[in-house]
Amino acid sequence: MSKRKLKFHSMIHILPVAAFSVLMAAILLYGNTRMISDYNEQEAARTAMLVGVIRDRNPEMTDTEIVRYLKAGEGSSDLKEKGDEILKKYGYDMGYFSKGRDDLIRKLLLMNLSVLFIFGSGSVIFYFRFKKRVRNEVADLETYFRQLNKGNYELMIGQSEEGELSLLRSDIFKITQLLKTAAENSQEQNESMSRWLADISHQLKTPIASIRIDLDNMMDDPDMPPEIRRQFIKECSIQLEWISSLVQTLLKLARIDAGTVELKKEEMDLLQVALEAQKKLSILSEISGVDVVWETEPKGDIVDPESLPPMVMTGDASWQLEAISNIIKNCLEHSTAGSKVYLSLRNTTVFKELTVRDEGEGISETDLPHIFERFYRAENAKRESVGIGLSLASSIVEAGGGKIMVRSERGKGTSFVIRYLT
Repeated sequence: MSKRKLKFHSMIHILPVAAFSVLMAAILLYGNTRMISDYNEQEAARTAMLVGVIRDRNPEMTDTEIVRYLKAGEGSSDLKEKGDEILKKYGYDMGYFSKGRDDLIRKLLLMNLSVLFIFGSGSVIFYFRFKKRVRNEVADLETYFRQLNKGNYELMIGQSEEGELSLLRSDIFKITQLLKTAAENSQEQNESMSRWLADISHQLKTPIASIRIDLDNMMDDPDMPPEIRRQFIKECSIQLEWISSLVQTLLKLARIDAGTVELKKEEMDLLQVALEAQKKLSILSEISGVDVVWETEPKGDIVDPESLPPMVMTGDASWQLEAISNIIKNCLEHSTAGSKVYLSLRNTTVFKELTVRDEGEGISETDLPHIFERFYRAENAKRESVGIGLSLASSIVEAGGGKIMVRSERGKGTSFVIRYLT
C-alpha cells in the first residue's frame, strides 16, 4: 500500500470531524456576532432617541455641543453630578447600565456552552462508533489469520468501508493468493521435476546398461577377436554420443526454463538460418535417403533457395538455428527413403513464416496435441527417440516471440509452421 493511499484514506476519516469543527466554529461566530450586533443596535437606538429629545427640548444647543456632552469625560462635572442624581432618582444607576452587558455575556456563554455540549456529545458518539467498527474489523482480521493458519486460502474478505484497514484486508488477501499460487506452482514444479528425473533416468538406463554389457564382454574375454572388440567399442561410442546429445539438450532446456538464456534481438536473415540448418543436417539427409528441397508458397514449385529474397527479421540467429534444426531433423527421422522434406518461406506485413513439411507417415490424432510435451514418445517414434527435440524447438521459438503450429494427416505427412510476428 503506498504512502499516498494511506494519507488519502486517513484524510477521509478526518474530513467528518474537520467539517463538524468548522460548522461549530461558524455557528459560534455567527451567534456571537449576531448577539453583539443586536446589543449595539439597542444602545445606538437609545442614544439616538436621547439626542432627538435633547434637540427637541433645547433648540438653542448645537449638534456639536450635544455630541460633546454625550461623550464621557468631556462635559462639566456639575452637569454630570446632576445627571447622575436624576438617573438614580428613576432607578437608572450603574447597575441598570451593566445589566444589559451582563445579559449579553450570559446569553453568549449559554449559547457557546450549548454548542460545545452538542459538539462534544457528537464527537464522543462518533469516537465510540469508529472504535467499535475498528474493533470489529480487527476481529475479522484475526479470524482471517486463524483461517490462513489452517490452510484455508479460499476465504474471501467481506466488504467494508474505505480506509486503512479495508486496504490492509485487501492487500492481505492479494498476498495470500500470491502465496497460494506460489505454493501450488512450487508443488507443480516439484512434481514436474520428479517426472523429469524419472524420465531422464528411464532414458539413460538403456544406453548405460548397453555400455556396461559391452564393457563386461570385453573384460571377460581378453582374447576377443579385434573385429568384435571394435564393434563393441563402436556401440559404446554410439551410446555415449547419444547420452552426450541428451545431456546437451537437457541443459539447453534447463537454461530456458530458468530464464538464464537471454535471446539476442538483432537483425537476422531467416532464409540464411534455414539454409544453415539444412547444411547442418546434410549428413543425416544423405544417410536417411531423404532430400531437403525448397518450394514456393503457395504453388509448391521446387526452387533454388539462392534465388529467394532475404527475409530479414529481429531475433537470435544461433538459438533459432537450434529450433529449426530440430524441426527438420524430426521430419527427416519420420520420412521414408526416397521421399522429400520441403522448406518454404512466407513474408507478410504481420509475420514471417517458415514451413517444414514431410511426406512421412503422419501423426495420429491422439498424439498430435502432445508432440511438444517433454519426453512424450508418439506411437510411431523410433527406439532412439527421446522426445525432447520438439519440446526444445517450441521453447526456443516461443522465447523469441514466435509460435510453432503443426498440421498432420496419417499417410500424407506432417507440416510444421514456424511463425514470427514482425
